[in-house]
Amino acid sequence: MPAAVTAFCLDQLVRRNLRGVWVRGELPAGPAIWAANHHSWWDFFVARAAVRSIGRTDIGVLMDPANIGSRRMFGWAGAVGTDRLRAALDVLRSGGVLVLFPEGELRAPGPLGPVRPGAAWLAHRGRRPTRAVVTRVVLRGHQAPEAYLDISPVPVVAELAAVLASRIEAVDAELAGADPSHPVPGYRPVVKGVRSWSERMSR
Repeated sequence: MPAAVTAFCLDQLVRRNLRGVWVRGELPAGPAIWAANHHSWWDFFVARAAVRSIGRTDIGVLMDPANIGSRRMFGWAGAVGTDRLRAALDVLRSGGVLVLFPEGELRAPGPLGPVRPGAAWLAHRGRRPTRAVVTRVVLRGHQAPEAYLDISPVPVVAELAAVLASRIEAVDAELAGADPSHPVPGYRPVVKGVRSWSERMSR
């Protein structure tokens, strides 16, 4: 029951505070490493919401142990400390999606920072496909921020940093050039969130 309550609360966290989550690319139907840039507080929550949108609940996230308060509560949310790599491998080997941030820290929005070797190690040991996921949570032309996820397969793990860096550059260019009053073209909505007051009043 506590795990179910935690899941519900995390779902509502996204739905009640963001305008929605939009995705480009294929969400993983099987086990996968979800390797994303870490440039906002929302990054894991929107990744989790997107994966749950296709009916999956087997989602873990690799975190710095210093950022894990109550291990029991964070465990219900899927958090695994970087000091527990065997548990992280278990998530993958059991068929789950493991979210991790190769930069290893929260950074200001911008280019990809230096990438640490953990993603490559887990991919080699876990023998599961890797996805490079550009994550952008941005305040555009509406009241609430919008989350955009650009998912790319990474056939060769050694190329993860290059793929992620190039996709970040492309996504940022798209966001800069898109009409802020409409969702960015090429993405599909997977999670609905809150509407702006202007949208509510116009109906």
